[in-house]
This record gives sequence, C-alpha cells and structure tokens, in this order.
Amino acid sequence: MSRSTARIAAMQVVYEQLSGSEGGDETLEMIYDEFRSEGIYSLDHHAPSRKEKEWIEATVEGVLNHLDELDRQIEPFLKHWTLERLPKVDLIILRIGTWEMNRHDPDSPDGAIINACVNLAKTYGEDETGRFINGVLGSISRSIHPARSSENAKPEEEKASEKNVENP
Repeated sequence: MSRSTARIAAMQVVYEQLSGSEGGDETLEMIYDEFRSEGIYSLDHHAPSRKEKEWIEATVEGVLNHLDELDRQIEPFLKHWTLERLPKVDLIILRIGTWEMNRHDPDSPDGAIINACVNLAKTYGEDETGRFINGVLGSISRSIHPARSSENAKPEEEKASEKNVENP
C-alpha cells in the first residue's frame, strides 16, 4: 500500500466519523475490500503493513483531535469561502494536508503532501477543487514554514553563492 492509498483510507475514515459513524477497523476493512475490487492494490500481495495502519490511525486521530486548531489554520486562506460552505470532502482533504504539514515528517515534504492532496481533490472533488486545494495548502505551508518559503524564493545564484561561502 502506498502513502497515497493510505491517505485515501484516512480520508474515508475521517469522513465517516464526521458523518456520525464509528469509522473504525470495520470501516478500514471495507475500504480495503473496495480497493481490492477496484484493483487499487491486491491485499493478497500487498497487505497494509503495520506501519501503514499506524500512519492511517495516527492521521485519523490527529485530524479528529485537532479539528478546531486545523480549522483556525485553514480559515484565513479561504478566499471568498467559509469553512461551513466548503464541501465536506474538500474540508477533510485540507485538514489532512494541514495535519501532515504540521507533523514535520521528513519522509513527507510539504510539496509531496500538497501534490497528494491535489490528486485526492481531483479524484473526489469538483472540477476546480484541485487548484483550490493547491492554493490553500501552499499558503498554509508558507505560514507554517516561513524560513523554507523565503529560502525557496531566493534567486538560484544567491543560493549557490551561500553554499560556496567558507566559514572564517
């Protein structure tokens, strides 16, 4: 199972739990069955590892336990939208992406997280959802990691000259 497949599973469990269902192990088994029937992966050959299951559980738990905090981070970047007006799937994708970027996982750079969330949005959202998710999560990334953003904004020559400076 890839991280993107695990992200789909996490999104579906969060959606189910926020809709009033339990969304636990039974839901994950149903999701795995759905993946198997759609050919996303074969559980016979690529069963989710313990690490992948732990990632899904930690992501679901983290998002659900920090909804207010995540929403406070997301809301300032919603141009002409409110949290209440957003389609539920879009909001869940934004919450998962924001949660992941806040975790500062070196295995998941912000660009990869944003790209994965855009792909989720293209699959599960409306036509323009991918661009919207990209813009909001990009702004959130820059607010979480301003040093990285300013480093990326420097001209290439300046970055190269900084690398070549010898320490006195």
